[in-house]
Amino acid sequence: MLTKGAVEDLIMQHLSRRAAGEAAPVHRKVPELGKKVFLSDFELKKKFIPGAGSISVPANAIISPLALDWIDFNGIRVVRDQ
Repeated sequence: MLTKGAVEDLIMQHLSRRAAGEAAPVHRKVPELGKKVFLSDFELKKKFIPGAGSISVPANAIISPLALDWIDFNGIRVVRDQ
């Protein structure tokens, strides 16, 4: 009978797709994701200039749902950088 630990080891071994004893793969940074990817409402409020009417965010940014609500409520236009 397999124990919980043995099942976890088998799953991790299968998911990592590496042979036993090998080192884990090194994750490299993606150059185009150098800017902040996830923006919360707090970060957007800090970045927003009152009376501007628009806010500039990186092209690959993910805006949190709460931030989207804040943007919609205040009628702010989101401009994505190129």
